[in-house]
Amino acid sequence: MSYLYIIAFAALLYGAMHFLTELSHGQKLMVAGALLLIIAAAVAWNRSADAQQEHVRAVILKFKQHQTLQCGGVEVNDTQFTLSVGTQSFLAKEGTPHAGRIFNAAGCQ
Repeated sequence: MSYLYIIAFAALLYGAMHFLTELSHGQKLMVAGALLLIIAAAVAWNRSADAQQEHVRAVILKFKQHQTLQCGGVEVNDTQFTLSVGTQSFLAKEGTPHAGRIFNAAGCQ
């Protein structure tokens, strides 16, 4: 559905350029194409960011469900690590073999 909005926006932009500017036909097509590429790139980046956030949410949920995660070749679980919600990372507890280590939730499986 959002693609329809993008196409409609590009058509309206082209129509506005057609009637309100003195650009040549080729220049108008280039401007509309450039804007369409910018919008498409923004949509792609937004989808990528959404997928990354969904991955982080899934990893944090597994941690909260007392499951063991793999982070950089290390097994991360709630007995040896704590979750820092603000930074979305796992902090090793004192007195464990990994004390002082921090793993970003985005890099965990």
